[in-house]
Amino acid sequence: MGVLAAIRLMQILQPTYLYLALLGLIPLALYFFRRKSRTVPVSTLVFFKSLAKEHQESAWLRHLKKVLSLLLTLLVLGGVIFALARPVFAPKTEGLESIVVLLDRSASMNAVDGSGENRLEAAKAELRTRLAGVPEDVGVSLMVYDGRPELLLPKSYKRRQLLALVDQVDTRPVPDDEEKAMGQARMIASLDEPAEIWHFTDREAAEVERDESELAIRERRFPMGLEAPTNAGITAFQVRKVPLVHSRYEVYVRVMGASSMSGAGTAEMEIKVGGVPVQIRELDIEPGVGEGIILPLDGVAGQLLEIRLQMEGDCFSEDNYVAARLPEEDPLLVAWITAEADPFTELALSSIAEEGKVELWKGGAGSWPLDVSVDVVIFDGWLPEEWPEGVPAIVLNPPGSAGPVRAVALESGGIPHGAVRAANGDHPVLFRVNSGRVSLTQTAVLDGTGSLEPLWFAGGDPVLLAGEVRGQRLVIMAFSAERSERLPLMASYPLLLGNALFWCANAVRGDEVFGRYRTGEVIDVEDAAIRWRELTEAGFRDATDASEGQLIELDRVGLWEGIDGREGVSLLLSGQETDMRGVSGIVNEDGENAGSSVAKWFRGEAVQWLLWIVLGVLLLESWLFHRRAVY
Repeated sequence: MGVLAAIRLMQILQPTYLYLALLGLIPLALYFFRRKSRTVPVSTLVFFKSLAKEHQESAWLRHLKKVLSLLLTLLVLGGVIFALARPVFAPKTEGLESIVVLLDRSASMNAVDGSGENRLEAAKAELRTRLAGVPEDVGVSLMVYDGRPELLLPKSYKRRQLLALVDQVDTRPVPDDEEKAMGQARMIASLDEPAEIWHFTDREAAEVERDESELAIRERRFPMGLEAPTNAGITAFQVRKVPLVHSRYEVYVRVMGASSMSGAGTAEMEIKVGGVPVQIRELDIEPGVGEGIILPLDGVAGQLLEIRLQMEGDCFSEDNYVAARLPEEDPLLVAWITAEADPFTELALSSIAEEGKVELWKGGAGSWPLDVSVDVVIFDGWLPEEWPEGVPAIVLNPPGSAGPVRAVALESGGIPHGAVRAANGDHPVLFRVNSGRVSLTQTAVLDGTGSLEPLWFAGGDPVLLAGEVRGQRLVIMAFSAERSERLPLMASYPLLLGNALFWCANAVRGDEVFGRYRTGEVIDVEDAAIRWRELTEAGFRDATDASEGQLIELDRVGLWEGIDGREGVSLLLSGQETDMRGVSGIVNEDGENAGSSVAKWFRGEAVQWLLWIVLGVLLLESWLFHRRAVY
């Protein structure tokens, strides 16, 4: 935005004071109708020669000084009058009935700049400046939002009440839902059209189609984000017990860097178990790239696992910490439904059950559907007509298609393959499985497209798929252990089944076992009170949260414990909040560039600038005309 654009956006809040400009006629009259000089005889000229030099100056210079003095006098008078009229640099509001202020208070608004000011405080300052240019007869509503919108003030003409509520708004470590908030803001703005929505956020605008009925509502977006934020955070986290291995755990952590980082950086990850550091890792962070890491750990069930990520220049700290208790898992209840039991599969499942980690229930096709709930169901050589969507499933040797399973059975006993190729050896289903030594007999052709990920290929066909379909975890194995040459005699087969069972079960039991929640969730606790070990920028601090009802919202990052003995951890885990985008180059609807230095100067009330100009003119006038005065 240039200076001309700033002048275009100038408004006069008290135009009645401009009539005082008629006072300028007084110095003009004194200038044009001043008394003429007259000659007076004196006794000596000695003293007059030592007076001001203006009597020795030429006539044209004396005339120029008189004109300049007149202009400076008019400038001082005009500056004072213009200041009384209260000029402001703000968008035009003529004809508006109301303004809806939409203020983002989500987690990423707590990102700080070099001076330590977070984005919400910057938004508040911008809002106060712009409200100064709104006439008193325009009603203003205040709405804030994170994961849900909240109307703090309906349409009001009381500016002090509005600003007091703005001062009380604070950030919350909760991901935002901008679409829901904008829908509510448009509904409120439609009650008093024509209206404007002033949206203060750190995110760039997304292009959306507007309904014709909303054309009377103008939306102004004021991006308050940093130009090139440096941030690295943890966006996914899971802990599980390694199957068939004592006191061994596996931790999955996904780390991501902000897309607007100026370049790659290095972060340090510190892992603690029971308060004792056990690992320190250095990670290369690429802008906008997420990377999953699997950490093996030794520990005892019930110990507290903590992971903290640190990176130089990181502007946002609430996505750098995760924690969980090492799980004490109850045995999984597994249902094995088969038309004809494979002896090697039965041997593998029995060996897993002997470890006390699995309770196996075996039944035929006639026992489906089940009368009891299970953690995982295994369909071996048989599929139900109606696919169960509420339970994770493992499909062995599928005879055809059902639900998300897309398979065609092979005749003549299948196709033997001397080796398989692992497409993703880091997947939890293949943990500690020696894929390079596996030979098997393929019994079906699978459809490897869609949301299921191929893990093994035999020849050119996928024979092992794993993934989620509409929130249901599913593993499909298109081979027969009984017909395979080496697979049933290797440790890889029971390991593969055990990994598949525990991976599927973690989708259902993970949060329940570990007491892990995302910020913004609501929990039901006894006496509606919990004690917090809350994460702050200065470290951890103890706090207590209570509610009048039975429900408490987890509105902070940290560990909590209820009076009833329940405990858990509240984590951000949001790629949306971690992946901050710079605001450089984003232009508002009023022609103002968020990163423009001119825009930062020409906004808000101009009264202070005018008074400083008046003071400067008075000092200039004094220096030009009175520095050699004789008293």
